[in-house]
Amino acid sequence: MSFMKKSAAALVLTGVSVAVSTAFAAGFQLTEQSSLGAGRAYAGAGIVGDDLSAVHYNPAGMTLLDGTRFQAGGVWIGLNADFKGNNGESENGRLKGQMIPAGYVTHQVNDKVWLGFAMTVPFGMGTEYDRNWEHANRGTSAKIYTFDMNPSIAYKVSDFISVGAGVSVQYAKAELGMRMDVPGAPGKDMAHGKVEADSWDWGYNFGVMISPTDKLRFGLAYRSAIKHEADGDVTLSSVNADTLNQMLPGAGALAPLLEGQMLGTSATIKTPDTLMLTGTWEATDQLRLSGLIRWANWSNFDDLTLENSVPSGLGMMAGQFGPGGQALVGQVKEVTIENKWQDTWLFSIGADYRINSAFTVRGGLAYETSPVDDQSTRMAVIPDTDRVWFSLGASWYPTQDLQFDVGATYLMGVGDKDLYNDVNGKKVGKYDSLDAYLLGVQMQYRF
Repeated sequence: MSFMKKSAAALVLTGVSVAVSTAFAAGFQLTEQSSLGAGRAYAGAGIVGDDLSAVHYNPAGMTLLDGTRFQAGGVWIGLNADFKGNNGESENGRLKGQMIPAGYVTHQVNDKVWLGFAMTVPFGMGTEYDRNWEHANRGTSAKIYTFDMNPSIAYKVSDFISVGAGVSVQYAKAELGMRMDVPGAPGKDMAHGKVEADSWDWGYNFGVMISPTDKLRFGLAYRSAIKHEADGDVTLSSVNADTLNQMLPGAGALAPLLEGQMLGTSATIKTPDTLMLTGTWEATDQLRLSGLIRWANWSNFDDLTLENSVPSGLGMMAGQFGPGGQALVGQVKEVTIENKWQDTWLFSIGADYRINSAFTVRGGLAYETSPVDDQSTRMAVIPDTDRVWFSLGASWYPTQDLQFDVGATYLMGVGDKDLYNDVNGKKVGKYDSLDAYLLGVQMQYRF
C-alpha cells in the first residue's frame, strides 16, 4: 500500500474510532435465561427451585434440585425503536426478532454436593436502520452475540444454608455499522464503517442461599465482570472524496482505493459485574410470592479505549502533511472515549399460583433503570431508556418428571428518549416508543 493510501486510510480510521468507540461501549445485558422466570419477571431467580436456571442466577439454588435433570429452551425478543426527527423524519431501528437459547444440566452427587452446567447468552442485541438515514452517524446497525459456558458446583452446608460457585468461559462477537462524520462536525460524512470483532475470555460467579424456614428462602449472588480483549477489522465503504480533500488536500483522489478497504482494530470491552438479592415465600400450599433486586456495574463503560493498527513507517512520513498529519497518527493509535454510563438497577416482584398438580400460572412486574446518564451519549443502535416489565406465564406437568414452561413479557420504555446529533451536540428528535416483546418456551426433564 502506498504512503498516500496509508495516510488516507489512517484519516478515515480516525473517524471510525471516534464513531464506533461509543457503540462498542453500549453493551446490552440479557436477563432472559429462563422461560419460566420470564413469566414472573425473574422475581426469585435461582432460589425458587422450579427450574435449572439456578446454575446461572445463583448456583447455591441447585441444592433444591434432586436427581439428574436437563432443561432446554429459548426466549424470542422483538424490539421496537420508533424514532421521530424534529424535521419530520421517521425511522425505526427494529430488526427481525432474535432467539436467546439456554440449556442446563444438574446432577446431585450425594446429599451434600451438586454439579451443574449452563450454556447461555448473557449479552446480546440487534438493531438496524436505513444506511442513508439522516442520523446515521449515531448508528446504522448493531449485532452483539455472546455465548457462555458455565460449569458450577453447589454444597449444602445444612438445611439452613447452601453455597455455590462456577466459572464462565465466554465468547463475544460484535458487528457494528455507522456513518463516520468529521469529529465535531455531525452531518459532514467521510465514509461508512462496519466493525467486526470477537474475543474469548472468562469470569466467575458464586452465590449463597439461606432458608430460615422450609417456606422462606433468601439468596445473594454475584457474577463477575469479564474483560474482553476484542480484535477485528473495520471495513470502509461510501468514502466521500470531497470531505477527504477538505481535511487533507489531495486525499480525495484516493477515495476509490479506500473503498472496501479492511483495517485492523481492537478494543477492551468490560461487561458489568452484577449483584443480585432474591427472596421467595410459600405463602400457602398454592401461592408463592417472590422478589428480586439486581445491581449491574455499567459504569465499567465510563470510558473506552480503542487501539488501532497504524502502518509501519507512517509516523516518519506523516511530516509530508505537516503537524496536522503527525497529530492524526497519534489520534489513530489510541482513542479514548467518555461514555458516561451509570450503574443500573432492576426491581421485580412476582407470584406463582398452583391450580392443581398439572398446572401452575404466574405473573410479575418489574422496573429497570437505564445505563444512559447523559442523553447526548445515547446511540441509535442502543437506544436505551428506563423500562417497566409486565409478565405472565404458566407451567404444565404431564408427568412427574416432565415439565413444559411458557413465559411472555412486555417491556415498555419510559423516561428520557431523546437523540442528539453528537455527544454534547444538538437534539435532533426522540423515540416515540422503545418497547420490546418477549416470548419464551422450555422443557425440563428429570431422569
